[in-house]
Amino acid sequence: MPVSLRRCSLRLVATLFLSFACLLAQDPTSDMTPSVARVGDHLACRCGVCRNTVATCPMLHCEYSGPMRARIKRMQDQGVSDQNIIKTVVKEQGVVALAAPPAEGWGLFTWVMPGVALLLGFLVYSWWVRRNRPDPEPVSDADRALLERFRGQIENEMGESDTAGSDPNEKK
Repeated sequence: MPVSLRRCSLRLVATLFLSFACLLAQDPTSDMTPSVARVGDHLACRCGVCRNTVATCPMLHCEYSGPMRARIKRMQDQGVSDQNIIKTVVKEQGVVALAAPPAEGWGLFTWVMPGVALLLGFLVYSWWVRRNRPDPEPVSDADRALLERFRGQIENEMGESDTAGSDPNEKK
């Protein structure tokens, strides 16, 4: 194999590895380990564009979730527990940093209120419909006669008027 071809192959392989290394360096999910995702699922992405968590934000260059993932990873590398990381972020940014409101105090109210509002709305709607329902019109003599004729026809077809308690499928 000629020397020039060998150098070209070596340069090609080196370029390939360098390109691959550059691609890995640009990967926005390099900080996204399962432990970071576990913590990130409890924190809301506050970029203002999406309504996801830090762990599930799909934006490639998100101004909030990317740095927050790196911060979570650094804190985990320092040995800080998941709950302490979440408490630190909430202490700095407030309860709005959480992906879901806590089920205690005012946060419990935000969990219960939609169900209470639906129930109250249903009760008010039911009361309104019953209050404003028009009274049924009385049945006229012609309609009453027509209804009696149909009832009699149904009873005859079902076999209940002549043979009470016998099998209606039995042929006469």
